[in-house]
Amino acid sequence: MIKKIFGLALQFLSDFWYLYASFMLTFLLLIWSVIMRSLSLDSMFDVFWGGCYILIVITCILFWKWYRAHKVLIQLLCEEEVHTLSSIATLSSHERMYQQLIKKQQLHQEKMQAQLNEDANDIQDYYAMWAHQIKVPLSVLDLMNQTETVEKYETSNQLLVINQYLDMMLQFIRLKNFNQDIAYQDMSVQKSLRSVIKDYKYWFIHKDLAVSINEFDFSVVSDAKWLRFVFEQVIFNAIKYTPQGKINIICQNDNQVIIKDTGIGIAQNDLPMIFNQGYTGFNGRINSNASGLGLYMVKRILNNLGHDITIQSKVNVGTTVIINFQQTVIK
Repeated sequence: MIKKIFGLALQFLSDFWYLYASFMLTFLLLIWSVIMRSLSLDSMFDVFWGGCYILIVITCILFWKWYRAHKVLIQLLCEEEVHTLSSIATLSSHERMYQQLIKKQQLHQEKMQAQLNEDANDIQDYYAMWAHQIKVPLSVLDLMNQTETVEKYETSNQLLVINQYLDMMLQFIRLKNFNQDIAYQDMSVQKSLRSVIKDYKYWFIHKDLAVSINEFDFSVVSDAKWLRFVFEQVIFNAIKYTPQGKINIICQNDNQVIIKDTGIGIAQNDLPMIFNQGYTGFNGRINSNASGLGLYMVKRILNNLGHDITIQSKVNVGTTVIINFQQTVIK
């Protein structure tokens, strides 16, 4: 107990040494003044003892406030996690500012932790959704193997779907660190679109869908890999939700790409929310494989690249997707 009290006294003195140093300096100046003026020593001691009483009172007040703050800080240091920062009886305006800075840092860390938790939950939810989706093409391949009815055409289609789901998963993870996985270059939009159409040729044949693309081409400074993913998502959606008819792709001289289908369309009340994460709408309830992530990722990628996208649609008439490359602000 005595050792603890002695330790506290030393800590207190180390914090307020300047107070007692000032008192001793004042006392020395008082002695010098008495000697120089040949004054009575009794008067000097009267002033000295009066100063000591005042110093003791000041010391008690300061020690009481210091001990309260010290006790709170000791309790906080003993906690494994500091969820809330208690109000500390600070001793000066600077100390109050330090307390505010600590609270500000604590709030910043809590915000960062909340964002990390949200990202982790998003990835966990997507993994569960992705696992459910990829079971469908795997089940088809397994069924064909069991019934010994393996068809090259159908096998290619199912493998393409699996590859698309794998690519979407990888892109979803990379999207969290978008700026670390980007390389801008001057690229041909027409070339990228034709490459995607070629990859999906079996789907066009299987569903007996006509596809057309005009000859006009323009270049854009963007990331070829991310932009190809955008084209894949939009064109595959057009194929998926177009039972019959055609898909028309137009590259315009105002640096816009229009992808128009004659599919089932999108309900007007769903249009404002189609870019929300996880939103599938009425079409998603028809197609159980819809994840509600494709258009969400498309919107985020295009925004990050400095481009824009708008969608117009009418039920049982078709959907028109307009990708605008005129936007120059990279977000």
